[in-house]
Amino acid sequence: MDLIDTHVIELSSKTGIPDDQLKIFISLLFCTLFGFIFKLSIRGRQARLIAGSVFGVVITYYIYRSQIINVLFQTLVVYILVKVLGKKSPWPVFVESMIFVAAHHIYRQYTDYGGWKMDVTTILMMDTPKWTAFAFCVSDGLKTQLSKEQEIRKIVKLPSFFEYFSFIFFFAGCVLGPCFDYYDFDQFINEDKEYKSIPSTIKETLRLLKNAVICMGIFLFTEKYFPLHFVTTEEFGTYNVLYQTLWFNIMVAIQRTKYYGGWQLGEMSMASCGITYQGDGKFEKIKAIDVDWDLTYNMKDKVEKWNISIQTWLRRYVYTRIYSEEEMKKSASKQNFAYQMTYVVSSLWHGFYIGYYFSFFQWAIMNNVNKAIFRVSCNTNYLKIFETNPLAKIVRWYVANTVFNVFGITFLLLSVDPILKFYSNIRYVPHILLYGTYAFFLITNFGQKSKKQKE
Repeated sequence: MDLIDTHVIELSSKTGIPDDQLKIFISLLFCTLFGFIFKLSIRGRQARLIAGSVFGVVITYYIYRSQIINVLFQTLVVYILVKVLGKKSPWPVFVESMIFVAAHHIYRQYTDYGGWKMDVTTILMMDTPKWTAFAFCVSDGLKTQLSKEQEIRKIVKLPSFFEYFSFIFFFAGCVLGPCFDYYDFDQFINEDKEYKSIPSTIKETLRLLKNAVICMGIFLFTEKYFPLHFVTTEEFGTYNVLYQTLWFNIMVAIQRTKYYGGWQLGEMSMASCGITYQGDGKFEKIKAIDVDWDLTYNMKDKVEKWNISIQTWLRRYVYTRIYSEEEMKKSASKQNFAYQMTYVVSSLWHGFYIGYYFSFFQWAIMNNVNKAIFRVSCNTNYLKIFETNPLAKIVRWYVANTVFNVFGITFLLLSVDPILKFYSNIRYVPHILLYGTYAFFLITNFGQKSKKQKE
């Protein structure tokens, strides 16, 4: 491994790409190649558990070296908590896991404030959904009143530590995710249901590789023309609002290609072995991103299509666990509380930079406005033009994405001073638009009641 590192450092000096990012890329390629071998030649539950976990441990060690102990420690702690607490384990496991990853976030911010160098926090973030989901699914296996989805995903019998360990360290997803439940893993290992007959994965793997290369290429060759820090400069503040919004919308779109590329590589490393196969020739069972994210103006769609496996985790094991779906249908206040708490958990999962909390708070407000506008469109005819007129659709798309991107930039800037400088430069126009609209609906309740409710 030291020999590989030597070549990686040499390549880094020649290309200018950070060595930690090159290690991640090489690891994803190794996982992809091993995925083809795994699909074609490894049969039988025990053989698949052993091969998948051993290779996963090797890759994790290659990337994080001695820091793998942190992952091993937490993996053991979670299993002990689940085994001892049984039905009552989910929330203790959830809280302990969040505290564990939070401690690493705090240490990282203390030692490398504002840095983006890969450390063990990366994989701890992706394993936290696995640890917490495992606890909930084991608990569900001991309950009788469950939703349809919980009934399907429940774990009736506690898996052995080796089976659980193999799930956590399985090579597909051990680098960047996306994450998945034990239910999907167990079916894949047993080659059950849709996994009985997985078609060739070469075409899907190459498609994802192509998408990743295009996204990475766009970022590498265009980011220098639209640098993030420019929005905090005095010069940026001298331009008019229309120019500013056009410029930072392009800049954020370029910044997103970095995430698109990384996630497509993560999906690629999983698709090669077939675990993402959902049947009917589609490889969409486990996803990280929908690349048509930029085309939608609906806040709900944007949330659901971004970092999909994490959004799925938040929905299954946070949002619908605070209150049952039946309780939330009967009470708007409970639904809103569960929604707000989901945003809080998402913020804590990301870390402790103030920019994360500014962003998630304002995205939550934006979602409430989106709901209010949706109700207006359902209950009145005032907004029909935005559904029928092409030009009006474009205006709605541009405005919605502009406001959303403002808080995306907030997320990227991290700290208070550059965030406030950016807000000052754009004269708080998006904030006035968002909070003014939100206040309008709160005060007037315009269009929020259907004709039946009015009667």
